[in-house]
Parts: sequence; C-alpha cells; structure tokens
Amino acid sequence: MRLRYILPVFPLIALVLVATGTGLWLPGPPVQVWIPAAPQSDGILLAEYEKGPSTTAHAAVLYERSTGTVLYGKEMHTRRAPASTTKVMTALLAIELGRMDDIVTVSRKAAGVPGSSARLYPDQKIRLLDLLYGLLLNSGNDAAVAIAEHIAGSEEAFVALMNERARELGLENTRFQNPHGLDAPGHYSTAYDLAILTDTAMNYPLFAQIVATREHVTDHGAFRNTNRLLWSMEGALGVKTGTTGQAGYCLVAAVSGEGMELISVVLGSSDRWADSIRLLNYGFDEFHLLTLVERGSAVAEIDLPTAMGPVVAVAERPITVVVRSDRPAEVETQTVIERLRTPVRPGQPLGRLEVQLVSEGRQLTIPLVAKGGVARRTPLRVLWEWLTGLL
Repeated sequence: MRLRYILPVFPLIALVLVATGTGLWLPGPPVQVWIPAAPQSDGILLAEYEKGPSTTAHAAVLYERSTGTVLYGKEMHTRRAPASTTKVMTALLAIELGRMDDIVTVSRKAAGVPGSSARLYPDQKIRLLDLLYGLLLNSGNDAAVAIAEHIAGSEEAFVALMNERARELGLENTRFQNPHGLDAPGHYSTAYDLAILTDTAMNYPLFAQIVATREHVTDHGAFRNTNRLLWSMEGALGVKTGTTGQAGYCLVAAVSGEGMELISVVLGSSDRWADSIRLLNYGFDEFHLLTLVERGSAVAEIDLPTAMGPVVAVAERPITVVVRSDRPAEVETQTVIERLRTPVRPGQPLGRLEVQLVSEGRQLTIPLVAKGGVARRTPLRVLWEWLTGLL
C-alpha cells in the first residue's frame, strides 16, 4: 500500500502520514499554533484559564460555544444560589415538552408567587408562548409556576423534571427546588453549569428568539426585557438576569462577534453589566477560532495493488480550535490508515487523523473516510478500462 501526500491539506500545519503495517513513515515539520488544553469533565480548558480580566463577581465563566472551550473561569464549580437564571431550565423544558399554542389557565398559587412578576392573575387564560416571554423578559416568577403546573401537573413534578434534565446534561453541581429561582435550601448551580445549560437552550431557535427580544406585546400587556446588554452591547443575543438576597446580582449573557459566539456567566456580582462586558470584550480581543481541518478535506491518497485507482481519504468532520496568538504551542499531525481491502465503498472508514499538541500532551482525533468508491482490480475490469480509454 502506497500513500501520496496531498498539499495543501491545512493552512498552518504539516502532515505526517503513517501506513499501518507497512512501516512507511513520511515526516513533516511541525509549526507553531496555539490550541487549548485537553478536554476534561470541564470541557476544554485553556491553559491558565483562571487568569483574565478582574471582575467583582464571586463566580464567573467565559465559554466559547462552537468548541466548548472555557476561556476564563473564576470559582466556576462553586455552588451558589442561581436566582432567576434558573428560568433558563424552566424555559428549556417548556420548549422541549410543551406546545406553544396551548392555552394555560393560571392557578391561584401561580398568580400569588412573590417577587418579579409577569402580572398574571388567577384563572387568566394565556398562551404558553406568551408565558415564555413573561418568564424570560419580565423574569416572572408567576409565569414560572404557571408553566410548571401546565407541563407537569404540579410544581413539584416539574422540579423533578428539571433535576432529571440537569443530570442528562451532566450538570453535576446543579440542584433545583423550584422553577423560578427564589432562594431555597438545596437550590443551587454553578457558573460553569449555567453556561452549559444556556449553550443547550440556545440551540433552540425559539429560545434564542425570545431572549433576544427587547419587548413583546400581548393581549394582556407588554413584557420588557431586563437584560440591558441588548441595548448597550453590539452583537448581544440575550440571555437572563437574576437577583435575590442570597444570590446577589447575576447575569448569563450571550454575544456574537468576530466569528465566535460567547457565553458569559457572573454570579454574585457588584456590577453584573460591567463584569459581563469586561469578560466578553476579553474573549473577543484575545481569542479567535482557527479551523485546522475542513470537513471533507482530502488528507491522503492510498494506492492499493488490488484497486482500480487511488483511494482518497477525507476528514469526516472539521477540527476547529480557539487560538490565542500570544501563546503558541508546537503541533504535530499524522494520518493513520488501517489495512484496506478492495472494493472500497464511499464513506467507508479508512483510519484517523491525529493532531498532537506536543507541549501539553493533548491529542485530537478525526475519523477518515473514503471520498468515493474504488473497484477491485480484475483482468476483465482492466481490459474494460483499456478499451473504454481507447474509445
């Protein structure tokens, strides 16, 4: 089996090709780029991720969505009262389990919940969609309980669903006792868990649409968003404020710019607006995304004696990383091709591409597949190819 190196494969890295079982090794010189530290239970952590801008928040995190990279963390796994950022989970379940055109009858219990309000009243009939706007814009505690009772039959049953969903998402330091976020014993989350929860919720276009809305008018009145960043920061996408005596001032924010989408979380902040802006600007100023491998990029051509032509290996998915230019790291790559037999079908697994971060011992692995089918070489097929070539 013989490999032919294809140029260019990546703009910034050289490729090492390995044919398993043949002893063939074609080295390529590494170049300098920067890749975040190895994936852990925390997702991908940047080296020195705890160093960054100063904030007044007791806990904070800055998270890049497309790569799942933590750019900055401060006490990000410390359990704290989450206040109304709880409502991100309430909205997520409403979208996943409810029908937006359902008419919800507001109970006396829901209408009587203290704190921030969507101005609901007992026996009021309102669309579930409008309740979601009241939940996420006005931060209505009454809307949270009305949604919970409608989706699960009772607030207690809905809280059980919230905690089940948190376990599914791997939110190990999150526990809910209510759907609105008022302080309660055993009701807690973390900056990191809230970033992961928000990342999930933002995958739903309806959630993203609601949290980006400044004002929503219904037959029952208007709801106005409590998130000032929608008016003050370019590219702001939402998401949710929160304030209680135990939690202090909290904010989960999402902003798009410079080819990235960042989520910031600040909990227990003296100035949640300034802290969030400082974190988000730090992310856009200091980092950017770099695609090392495009999906479908040709990585190698494999010549098999039994094949009618070369087998082209392509990347099954892209490799995109967060790059910080002032801290380059040595990167080496190699392509490992498994033993092949003809015929080869399109999309057939061929091996893997390994990207090694030498300085930190981190490795990214991308499956390689066949770009197209290649037939087995037989005397009759060779003759047919020769005849068609003459014609």
